[in-house]
Formats: sequence, C-alpha cells, structure tokens
Amino acid sequence: MHIDFKAPTLELSNDVRNYAEEKVRTLRKLLQKVEDENIRADVELAKKGNQQSGDIFRADITVYAGPDRIHAVGHGESLHAAIDEAKDDLARRLRRDKTRRLDTLREGSAKIKKMLRFWE
Repeated sequence: MHIDFKAPTLELSNDVRNYAEEKVRTLRKLLQKVEDENIRADVELAKKGNQQSGDIFRADITVYAGPDRIHAVGHGESLHAAIDEAKDDLARRLRRDKTRRLDTLREGSAKIKKMLRFWE
C-alpha cells in the first residue's frame, strides 16, 4: 500500500504522519480481493482559514483500490480527531460495499439453485 501525504496549510510532523499511516493501513483488511501493490491512498490534511474554535482541522482521505475509488472527509478540533472521523467513514463505506457485493452474489446463487431444482 502506497500512501501520499499533502499538507498545504500546515507543517506535518512525523507523529501525525505515523498516526495517519497507522489508521489508513487498518483499512487494508477490508480490501481483501485487491493486491497490496494496487492500493494507493491520498491523505490531505489542512487547517481551515482563520478559524479559532470548533472543527478547525480537515482530513481528506481517498483510497484507490484497483479500479475502485473511495473518498471520505473528516473534520475535528484536532488533526487526530479529523483523521479518525475520515477513517471511520471510509471503513463504513467499505463494509457497505462489501455487504452489497456479497448480497448480490448470494441472490444470483439462489436464482441458479432455483433453476436447477426446476430441471430435476
């Protein structure tokens, strides 16, 4: 898995970089059918303009897994909170897509089984 970082509006420390890498790498287990060298993640971390309180930081994570692209944005009072929110949203989307694929496969298998029973 290759991870690219962009931080146009702030200085990116090694601590934040390692934290973001750790969180993005946990998504790997939800991408079982994709080879590791075909997965790329773009992480963009930014601070909103002149805002002083509230959700100041923004984490923008895009995962390219083969032909698929999954994108999520997180906002938070700290960079860690924004990264966590974006990672949770990505995990939710990946689980939903996986469930949809499995449901479609099971539905098709049930139809085939029904047709085979008819022929007996």
